[in-house]
Amino acid sequence: MQRGWTESEEDVGNFLQKVRELLTDPNNLSIVQKTGIRDKTREFREKYGINHQMVCDEISRLDVSNYSYTDNDHNKEIGGEFLIFGQFILPPIVDKPVQVYIKLKIRGRVVCMSFHEAEFPLNYPYN
Repeated sequence: MQRGWTESEEDVGNFLQKVRELLTDPNNLSIVQKTGIRDKTREFREKYGINHQMVCDEISRLDVSNYSYTDNDHNKEIGGEFLIFGQFILPPIVDKPVQVYIKLKIRGRVVCMSFHEAEFPLNYPYN
């Protein structure tokens, strides 16, 4: 299921450059913790032993070929857009790659709304 729209390759590249610049300091990564609902990111990280630095490293490795699409942030108080990426990673506890759904925005720092196993096939327009 594809949603949202496709940013230009140049815009995605510029976004990722800003992300990498910010993530030279791992404290510039905010991994959102959800309350009151199922937190798929927390569950995924606990299941595979993925810590904050590992998430930071995986996000820093993203390139435009990992980009899938852009969608609106449906939180009316915050607004803006999220860029959605997919990345195959080899977590420390599993033997085979896992496709991870990564949902990011920049708000002074890198905000990671989602970092969990992909629940639907992702398309990669620049791959």
